[in-house]
Amino acid sequence: MSHNLFNLRLYSTVYFRKTMATPAPPVSFSSTKETTNYARLCRLLVDVGSCVLRDTFDRINPPSDLHKHLATHHTKLQQLQKKKVLNPTQWGKLYPAIPTSVSSKNFDITLLTVLLRNICSLGPPATGWDALPPVIDMSTEADIARVKYFRNTVYGHAEKASVDDTTFNVYWQDIKDTLVRLGGPAYGVAIDNLKNECMDPVFEEHYRELLKEWKRDDDNTKDKLDEIDQKLEELILKASTSTPLPKDVEEPTKLIERIRQLYQIREGRISPFPWCEFFNFDINEIFTMPTIVRQDKTRRRAVEQVTSITGVFKPHSGCSKPRTVLIEGEPGMGKTTYCQKVVYDWADGKETDASFPKIKLVLLLKCHDMSGNIWEAIDDQLLPQDIEEEERENFFKYIRANQSQVLLVCDGLDEAPTNVVELFSRLVESRELSKCHIILTSRQEGSVKISKFCDTLLQMEGFVSDNSHNYIMHYFKDLEAQGQNLLKDIEQNIELRELIVNPLFTALLCLVYEDLKSGLPLSKTQLYLEITECILKRFCQKQGLSHNNDDLTEVFKEELEQLGSIALKALKKDKMHIEDSEFPGTTGKSPLFEFLSVQSNSSKRRSHTCYRFSHKSFQEFFAGLYLSNQILKRETDFETLLASERQNLKFLEPVILFTVGILGHKRENGALSLLHIIIKKANLFKNLKFHNFYLCFALNCIGECSTENSGLRSQMINLLGTNLELQEMMISDNSFPIKLFLEALQVNSTLTHLFIMVPVMGDQSIVSLANMLQVNKTLTTVRIDAEGFFSAHTVQQLADSLMVNKTLNCLMFMGNAWGNDAVRILAGYMKRSESLSSLDLNYCGDIGDAGATALAEVLRTSTTLNSLGLSNNPGIGNPSVTSLCEALKVNTTLSSLNLSGTGISDAGVLSLVEVLKTNASSLTSLFLSDIKISHQSIKSIAEILRVNSTLKNLKFEGNKVGVGGTKLIAESLKANTTLKLLSLSRNNIKAKCGHLFSDSLKVNGTLESLTLANNALCSRGAQLLSDGLRVNTSLRHLDLSWNFIGSEGAESIAETIRVNASLTSLELKGNNIGDPGANKVSEALKVNVSLKALDLSGNAIGAAGAESIAEALKINATLTFLHLNHNVIGDNGAQSLCEALKKNATLTTLHVCNNNIHSAGAQAFDELQGHNNTLKEVAMIMNNIGDLGDHGDQEFNEVPMGSLPFFPISCDLSLRCTDQGSFDVFVSKDTLMLPQQ
Repeated sequence: MSHNLFNLRLYSTVYFRKTMATPAPPVSFSSTKETTNYARLCRLLVDVGSCVLRDTFDRINPPSDLHKHLATHHTKLQQLQKKKVLNPTQWGKLYPAIPTSVSSKNFDITLLTVLLRNICSLGPPATGWDALPPVIDMSTEADIARVKYFRNTVYGHAEKASVDDTTFNVYWQDIKDTLVRLGGPAYGVAIDNLKNECMDPVFEEHYRELLKEWKRDDDNTKDKLDEIDQKLEELILKASTSTPLPKDVEEPTKLIERIRQLYQIREGRISPFPWCEFFNFDINEIFTMPTIVRQDKTRRRAVEQVTSITGVFKPHSGCSKPRTVLIEGEPGMGKTTYCQKVVYDWADGKETDASFPKIKLVLLLKCHDMSGNIWEAIDDQLLPQDIEEEERENFFKYIRANQSQVLLVCDGLDEAPTNVVELFSRLVESRELSKCHIILTSRQEGSVKISKFCDTLLQMEGFVSDNSHNYIMHYFKDLEAQGQNLLKDIEQNIELRELIVNPLFTALLCLVYEDLKSGLPLSKTQLYLEITECILKRFCQKQGLSHNNDDLTEVFKEELEQLGSIALKALKKDKMHIEDSEFPGTTGKSPLFEFLSVQSNSSKRRSHTCYRFSHKSFQEFFAGLYLSNQILKRETDFETLLASERQNLKFLEPVILFTVGILGHKRENGALSLLHIIIKKANLFKNLKFHNFYLCFALNCIGECSTENSGLRSQMINLLGTNLELQEMMISDNSFPIKLFLEALQVNSTLTHLFIMVPVMGDQSIVSLANMLQVNKTLTTVRIDAEGFFSAHTVQQLADSLMVNKTLNCLMFMGNAWGNDAVRILAGYMKRSESLSSLDLNYCGDIGDAGATALAEVLRTSTTLNSLGLSNNPGIGNPSVTSLCEALKVNTTLSSLNLSGTGISDAGVLSLVEVLKTNASSLTSLFLSDIKISHQSIKSIAEILRVNSTLKNLKFEGNKVGVGGTKLIAESLKANTTLKLLSLSRNNIKAKCGHLFSDSLKVNGTLESLTLANNALCSRGAQLLSDGLRVNTSLRHLDLSWNFIGSEGAESIAETIRVNASLTSLELKGNNIGDPGANKVSEALKVNVSLKALDLSGNAIGAAGAESIAEALKINATLTFLHLNHNVIGDNGAQSLCEALKKNATLTTLHVCNNNIHSAGAQAFDELQGHNNTLKEVAMIMNNIGDLGDHGDQEFNEVPMGSLPFFPISCDLSLRCTDQGSFDVFVSKDTLMLPQQ
């Protein structure tokens, strides 16, 4: 839809409401900024939202054929009308007397929503129609759901009818993004105009009422649908409970009763530790409800928590009547105990959740013991050995005849033999026992293939802190003081806090704590060594063996090594179970069985015994113990170990950590040697600015083996710091050991740039940073981007350290921790600083005039500061600018000032203008985007460009420049001889302005970069602008993204780059140029001799367009960067590009994210490796490329800064464009695999 058409429609809507609606209600409130914010959001949702949904509906159902489409769905819509989902007025609009006169223009937003959901072939998103879809879901269905979600979110403020500025901006941007995706780019500019358009108080109340009316209508519709669902469910239940048994089937009452008794006896007690026979509990006494959350099918986020054992069948937006429930969780989280509790409660006749189906028979099946079909499993695991054949057959017939009242509980899907996995697929896909209710449990990796078919997906997360605390106090109910002491130890140990999430470990910790007299060890390795000693002591006591004060891990060294070897082999195969055949020649009196649980064999046919570790971490510990002994005996060395386990190293990381921890406990030099090897591996990534696997591993090793040995800790930190060769580091993960890394930097001599961008940082991390800066002599740039609160004392410590530091010249702080008080303290340091040249305090939120004035005082005397950033601090207003300008009159060093997104207005701009007019200021770069100014300020800025001879860079975005302002600025450019960069994005610049800029470019000979993104130049504007570009020889970078230029505009730009020999960078993102436009640009590339970077992302380019670009790449010899993200080139397009790149010798970076590329296209890139030596980076996220095998084992000897090498192809690569136009590459730690040896 064109921008003009949208404005016309919007104007018509508003005009109709103003003139034809009932008289405006009297204003009963005083309008404030906050109430206006709320009204603007209401207007955005009601007016623009209805237009967008109408456009979406019209695209699916073209207006010319709408009457035919409605006739096709007449029966379905009539049912909705009978059920009062559609009211008579809406029905009349759908089916007027003259069918061909029907028009979506008459459909209100509630009706449009009902139609989109019911007759447009749109299925609900993964989270359903009434919940917020995951961020990665950009489908039409998801955005329709988002409109309703945002409506409800905004309506949540209805009581006060006010929204503060920060919340308003977040809501506005979220809603805008959704509406633009649904309706097209044309809506973007119009929505920006609405954001600041003046609103009469009368119409503020009017839009509030309209949103309220929409919410009420929608709720009524939902209530009717819920009522229908409820009645349908009652009918189904009535039918299922009243259906008589077939004549040849008898009710197996006695057999069901025997199964109940089996559950009460077999599942009624929990006894997890064979080495402690008295440690067994009645399930009702010890069971504590673990945390279970329902997740959306994408596994991106938790949706809601399950609050009861039998609440797993609760209806949700994705399924109104779940039949199949999958519960995933790590080992030891309580999945098996949950299954025991479910069947035990059924056997005991316990009351169930209201959503739990009416069940007559529960069948608990242990997947590991299954070998045949479902009937064989039931017979083998549940039925008596002496059952008669006739009774068995009757029981099976009963199950088939009463499926809706039968619950199958299948525990341990991930442990099922491979030959029976298909059985579970048939069950969840309703190909077998299609009406049975089913609960399955599994580790996530064991249920990937069937999870998408299950109605409900749950995650078992173990204990939250309250659960574990309750369990501990229940255990120590007779020793309350000891329980309190254990809780204190746990609170002080982050490792333990993470481990007690696991219910089984919590139980073990309680038991072992009774034996330890001096409290728990601090390191995980030492804790497991103590637990091992404890278990071995009990074994000796049980066997009547003397142990005195011996080191029992040494006494039973051979047995533990055998256990560790078995554990390691099982881990490599991802096995939790260990068959008894793996213990040849071992008697039942061996101590190794003390660490294993005997799996209860529910099978009548299988006589062998099966074991498993009580918790996976014990399996990892014993594997680590085995490896450490191998190294100590010199039967292997660490370097050989890393080489041999390269494919499994990340999977075995906990094992290696235990290995290093045990070596640190037994032989310090061994631990230091291993750390040195790991550091060498980390240095292979020294040019990559992100923390790599080996660096994280090295820090975790230090933490694991030096917690209780301060001397070893100092040696290891010193070894890491002095040998690490990194130059830049970005930390973006809160789990990264920041404090340890900062300690290592105290002695490091290579790192120059440090970026810490984590959600939260506390005082302790800032103190560590301060301590490091006191002694570090190489860091030149530090950026801290984090939320939190830093005390004045902490900030003072940081300032004191900065005072000592003589090398830091760039300091950046972002986040709400930095307010006026913190800025005053920093200002005190800066007055005396002799090295700091750049300070950024952007997006701090709490900085106001007081803080900015303190910085202005610094500028009066500073002789080193040349860049000051204060953007997006709305508390900074005109008084701040007045102070800054007074300082600029005497300052001779500041060259860059960023005040974008602050609270300054015309008065503040006027103060800046007065300073810049004199040319006495040293400012060369000024950033004044997104400020609330009038046309007068725009006129003043244009005047500055005409008379100032020092300013080189000006960013003036989002300031409603319009046609009039553009004319003033363009005229000034004709006279300007110093400006090199001008950015005017988001300024409502129209097509006719293309001529204005064209005339300027014909005259101006100094401008090198022009950004006009997110305006409304359209094809005509691009054509007009091209005239000037053809003769201009100074412009190097041009950005016309999101300007609706289409294929015609692309053709004009293409004609320009055929002849222009100066332009090196061109951005045309989001212009819908399609294949025709891509073809025109490609033809121009064949003859262009200057362009190095081209961005055609988001342009609806398909395979044909990609083929045109590929043909150009075969000939072009200058292009090095090509971005084609968010197009639809598919496998064919990807293959065309790869064929061309076999001949191209200049392209270094290619981005093809979100392009509908599948495995064939990705395979083409994979095969390109042997044919291209210049391509260094390929970004392919958001493509369904499947599994191409392990491409993570290439050697990263030379990794260009700021980029990931071309290979391996990575699904975890994402990009973010910085303010400077360069790209940072974000890589998950899973992407950074391990280099070849």
